[in-house]
Amino acid sequence: MHHIYNKSNFLIIKMKYTKTLIYVAILIATTSCADSNKKSERQKKPKDDITISYLLEDNAQTKNIHHKGEMIVSLATNDLGKELTKAITEKGAENAIEFCNLEAINITDSLAKAENVIIRRLAVKNRNPLNKTNKAESKIYNQYVDDWMTNKPTPPQIVINENGHPVYYKPIFIQEKCLTCHGTPGVTMPLNLSTKINELYPNDKATNFELGHPRGMWAITFTDLSINMK
Repeated sequence: MHHIYNKSNFLIIKMKYTKTLIYVAILIATTSCADSNKKSERQKKPKDDITISYLLEDNAQTKNIHHKGEMIVSLATNDLGKELTKAITEKGAENAIEFCNLEAINITDSLAKAENVIIRRLAVKNRNPLNKTNKAESKIYNQYVDDWMTNKPTPPQIVINENGHPVYYKPIFIQEKCLTCHGTPGVTMPLNLSTKINELYPNDKATNFELGHPRGMWAITFTDLSINMK
């Protein structure tokens, strides 16, 4: 009986020891998988260390920047629209493409000099490489796109750039007249214009837009102002 008791006791201890080993093995495997999953998620998640400093204060200076920014955008839009219409009337739509290629930046630069600002028309899907967004600008624009897709308001924003200057950003949306040069080739854009655009802009990305789509954004930099966000 004593021998049987010891053997039984040994089996019980052995079973408990085995269960403990299995539990420890499962715990290690589970922890390892969890760490592996976390590592995988960190690898999948793009690193975004860009900080955008929005000027949100509702004071006289902010209101003045909004007012002047809107005025400059309105003047630039009217000047470009007037000259573009003139180019189309005089020599046809294909001539308007050449006008944009050669004269559009000169028109905005002239206004920028008069107002002591820097005027840019930026786009992720740009036509002119000079209008390409940088990482910070792409983040601002993508937020506009996200808000537009979820039917949220897309008002102008003021951002303080790396030099401490306020920049007035306003999204640009496709209007009916824009589709002639930024629509779908052979559908809303005449094929002859598509051919001309490809000649002047071999790396063009600014097509296949639809009415109301975000096209890009205005960026008005007030170089005569400096704001400390600290």
